[in-house]
Amino acid sequence: MEKLIVDADGKITIPPEVIQKRGLHPGDELSLVESAEGLLVYQGGVDDKTSQWWMSRDEGQRLLAEAEARRYESLTDKERDTIWNEKADSIEAEAESDEIDLPTK
Repeated sequence: MEKLIVDADGKITIPPEVIQKRGLHPGDELSLVESAEGLLVYQGGVDDKTSQWWMSRDEGQRLLAEAEARRYESLTDKERDTIWNEKADSIEAEAESDEIDLPTK
């Protein structure tokens, strides 16, 4: 976790290591979201649909979503790939069970 300090103009500086690790460039958009736990910063911004979804959640649902996001962020790339591949296999299996044979002329 990085410590950020607000200067007299209300600005913060992102540490160079984080900028490099996240591939940030001048002009990149970050989103600041207020939550019960404090302020959260998201890279890439939040689209309108996601923002509407977030605002429609009650406090308990937001806390659960934040906990799940933190858990996911703590996973290794290999663990994340495993999750995505499991979901892809599940979706493919569901799609196969939906196939029907159409009569030919």
